[in-house]
Amino acid sequence: MIRIAIISAFCLTLTYGQQLPFQVGEKLEYTARFNILPVGEALLTVVGREQIDSVSTYHVSYQARTGKVADRLFKIRDDIDIWFDDQQMYTYRVDKNINEGRYHRKSSTYINYRDSIAVTGKDTIPISRPVRDPYSLFYYLRSQPLKIGNTLQLVTFDNNKQTAFQLKVIGKQKVKVPAGTFTCLVVKPFRKQRALFKNQGDIEVWLSADKRRLPVQIHIKLKYGSLVLKLKQATSLSP
Repeated sequence: MIRIAIISAFCLTLTYGQQLPFQVGEKLEYTARFNILPVGEALLTVVGREQIDSVSTYHVSYQARTGKVADRLFKIRDDIDIWFDDQQMYTYRVDKNINEGRYHRKSSTYINYRDSIAVTGKDTIPISRPVRDPYSLFYYLRSQPLKIGNTLQLVTFDNNKQTAFQLKVIGKQKVKVPAGTFTCLVVKPFRKQRALFKNQGDIEVWLSADKRRLPVQIHIKLKYGSLVLKLKQATSLSP
């Protein structure tokens, strides 16, 4: 979905133990629509804290499911697990189990920052800087003191490729989703002043303009229409 290292004066360096706007146990549930058709649901969960190469990480899971009607046209059952460090939210591991129509793929990617490589199965890919995956990006953005006009220079690693791009906070907007009405900061990724994804289109993300910085809405313009994810429910173990 969205693709990302910090080289921006607006980025905040987190220190260990600093209070973050998310905690273990948080669940973010989304409805998904393609054009005007409801097609399914998605779920982001902060599963726990784990050690990878002596680094303290958050373990987050992403699940996407189409509903009964959409299953007849194009069945989706995606499960992705991500591990990112608790200070800068750099990615350390990504496990994917993708089932989309007739396409099925399992993979595990490990990021070795000591040797500056990413390993996926038998493939070893050199990386030039610390990277984030499209999912850890949401949590990284939630940790940042975003302001209208801010521009971040970022890099992501996904599908064995590094992609550098810009992300800009383009404005503030009130949006209504199943979880309620939120005043949000609108952020939009760019790549060399073009749409982020070559053969698809633009992406916009609405983050609640409060301490939780919830990803309230995600709008992706595709070749034949638009995919919109709207926050249905946000739950947490915290009081």
